[in-house]
Amino acid sequence: MRVISQISLKGSPPPWGVTAIDGFILSALSRAEREGSELPGEFYVSFCPWGERNEVFHHLSAVTDVFEPRFRLVHFTSCGRPYLVAILTGPDAMVRQRKAMAHLPWSEHYHGRLEGGSLTLTLEGEVEDIGVDPPETLGERTLKRLFESGEIAAL
Repeated sequence: MRVISQISLKGSPPPWGVTAIDGFILSALSRAEREGSELPGEFYVSFCPWGERNEVFHHLSAVTDVFEPRFRLVHFTSCGRPYLVAILTGPDAMVRQRKAMAHLPWSEHYHGRLEGGSLTLTLEGEVEDIGVDPPETLGERTLKRLFESGEIAAL
């Protein structure tokens, strides 16, 4: 198993994203290697809060063909919040990640390159609201609605 000693981010990850949580990326990818197999030198990875995914979709049938079972896991933040972590490999990984982006709310997506113990994650995209009407209980959780209601003031 490879030891990742340094992670660098390229692009501008969303301020609400999981990359802002100290140690999460390293912990999730190390676990994926322990439980799945060694990560290739190049891969794509998507992160989505499990609760938001559950509220919009009660199952992942629209994207089940996207994920690789050995590299799909639910990983918890240090405060106990679960995230779907999906690592995509192979020649069609970028295409499969684009499909995941169309179906995962509040998600962030990266292209990863491993060289020795150094990992570079380049932001491929982020998704807040995917255009699916969430249940009413989540209606005010979108940034768009919070800005419209005045609960959050634009800078």
